[in-house]
Amino acid sequence: MKLKKFIYILPLPLFLYFTAEYAAIPNTINMTAGEENSLYLNSPFEGEIMPESIETINVNNERVTDNINIDLDDRSLISCDETGSANVKVKFMGLTLKNIDLNFTPEKKVYASGRAVGICVDSKGVLVLGTGRVKGIDGGYYTPCENILRSGDIITQINGTAVNKKEELTDVVSRCSTVNIRYIRNDEEQSCTVNTVRSAEDNMNKLGLWVRDSTQGIGTITYYDGETGRFGALGHPINDVDTGKKMEIEKGEILDADIEYAEKGIKGKPGSLQGIIDYDSVLGTVDSNEDNGVFGSALGKIDGKYVSLGYKNCINIGNAVILSNIKSKNVEEFTIHIDNVSRYNTSDNKNFIFTVTDEKLLNRTGGIIQGMSGCPVIQNGKLVGAVTHVFVNNPVKGYGIFIENML
Repeated sequence: MKLKKFIYILPLPLFLYFTAEYAAIPNTINMTAGEENSLYLNSPFEGEIMPESIETINVNNERVTDNINIDLDDRSLISCDETGSANVKVKFMGLTLKNIDLNFTPEKKVYASGRAVGICVDSKGVLVLGTGRVKGIDGGYYTPCENILRSGDIITQINGTAVNKKEELTDVVSRCSTVNIRYIRNDEEQSCTVNTVRSAEDNMNKLGLWVRDSTQGIGTITYYDGETGRFGALGHPINDVDTGKKMEIEKGEILDADIEYAEKGIKGKPGSLQGIIDYDSVLGTVDSNEDNGVFGSALGKIDGKYVSLGYKNCINIGNAVILSNIKSKNVEEFTIHIDNVSRYNTSDNKNFIFTVTDEKLLNRTGGIIQGMSGCPVIQNGKLVGAVTHVFVNNPVKGYGIFIENML
């Protein structure tokens, strides 16, 4: 009741400000046990740290065992020698607004890779790119799927038969005058019945669909976990080049690649890595295409720089480096400057902005180019993120994802 009365008398602009600040507060903050961590929410609210499963915690170099108040609009240095959790009560005018789980986890190390590889994935079902017309044996032109199926639909079954390849779809359709199609649109399964058209071209029944069942390209491996054999790459999903939508994949592979040259990026036209994919040299399997990257299991060790993971609180405005493979199979280190950090935003893969400062990289690529998505970002000796996007009108700048979000 007190909170309601207070809200009622707040001017609207001030109320909207506090509402936005409240929405930006995270539910969980992860820190590494045994290290000094920085807590800075840039928030107008107050905080009260309450140890739970841990006996001692250090705040601003003072050991405390009981509840302690902190200013969330200022930077606090927090450390704990043991793993466990604490609770941060977010308060305003003495009222608790939200609880944050403060987790202290063991140090984790992975291999920061930067290796460019071929990534080939098969879609789950057959992806519809668009509808077209079929010339029938009577000389007329027909569009059997127009206004029924559309770009982005994923066909999973034809007359009860599962289809994952274009050839499977074509085979079933060619033998039927009428087909029942099950498909996925906007994550919902739907069905329709369509009359096929016997084509004058080859006397086969057709639907007049443009479809695709796989895609491939060059991307960069971010990390390899030697304990689990898992890898993460790209830092963003594989989207279909025609529909722009994230691909629902059935399976995939990462393959050895040799980068021949880097096409330089210019304003308004991103460059790209150009290379040869060795389809006989499989490095691992892909089993997941997510908003925060492409993931799978390696068939053997993927070399890289053995470094500790750095959580969101570890990344700061300042100098850093990226690991990138822009020639042959050589992974090199290049300097960047992290310009802006949206530490607690809700975006999956645009968490910080950086500028390429390395003259060698600028001379060779113009900045960030296609194929460099997934390049590890290392700051103060820790893997803190990965390259995800380039500023199309300024290839010197790019976006990155927190490694914590990838994991």
